[in-house]
Amino acid sequence: MLYKFMEDLTEDLAKAFRDVENSTQAAINGEKGYRDNLVEREKMMAEADGEEMSEEDLDQVIAVQVQVSPFRSKVDEDLQRVKKVMSNG
Repeated sequence: MLYKFMEDLTEDLAKAFRDVENSTQAAINGEKGYRDNLVEREKMMAEADGEEMSEEDLDQVIAVQVQVSPFRSKVDEDLQRVKKVMSNG
């Protein structure tokens, strides 16, 4: 019985860590493109509004938006899964 529990736990942990690896790699590969798209969108919106944004203002706005990117959200979600598996078994 204990052997089966440990085997299941090990498999769950391995899967959880693979998911973290995959989402982290996706974030590494996709984050720059995501940021570049945000910059372009913010510039277009500022231009459409007739406002001029300094590079510093633009960087501040983008820094906030990048913190909640889908890439980072997925990594956070996968890390929570690892914690859950480790604490609940």
